Amino acid sequence: MKPTGEVFNKYWRESVVIEPTTRRADVDDMIKAHYLKKWPGVTVLILQMLQYGLPIGVIVFAIPPRETIKRYGGETWELARLWIADHVPQNAETYLISQAIKYIRKHHQVVKTLVSYADPSVGHAGTVYKAANWIADGRTDDDRKSPRNDYADAATGKKYSRRSQVPPGIEIKRVPRVSKHRFIYRLRAK
Repeated sequence: MKPTGEVFNKYWRESVVIEPTTRRADVDDMIKAHYLKKWPGVTVLILQMLQYGLPIGVIVFAIPPRETIKRYGGETWELARLWIADHVPQNAETYLISQAIKYIRKHHQVVKTLVSYADPSVGHAGTVYKAANWIADGRTDDDRKSPRNDYADAATGKKYSRRSQVPPGIEIKRVPRVSKHRFIYRLRAK
């Protein structure tokens, strides 16, 4: 839970550094603290937020599915993970996103669009993206003819996104997948 009333002001900004990093132990711990608790598929950029040399946040960009790249007509990256320590005040997420955008514009000029998703099944509505001036771009299932499902182990509830990932011998049940809010940020004109 973020401290109430305190904001990520100039004193906080002066005390932090945002820099590229790799999948090392302290970064992995932050990813495990994220609600998804795992790394995205193909990671292209990891930036960490350090305060006095100690990691307090991470933002991870990954390659999205082919359909997403086609949708936005050029090199597109997905903001796949964003995590900030609970003791860091509100607005830190927006600051980290803005610094990541500046970094990508400077060091990865081929990237045209960033995309991310807010999962309403865990209470996310995209507030941090709206605050960072991203554009709402519908929901994940807007263009689908039929709803998507996950597969869940009937005994444990563990979810699998593809039938092929379900281990043999497990009794499964189909669970409707929640449609997520989609947000984009255009780095460069099409």
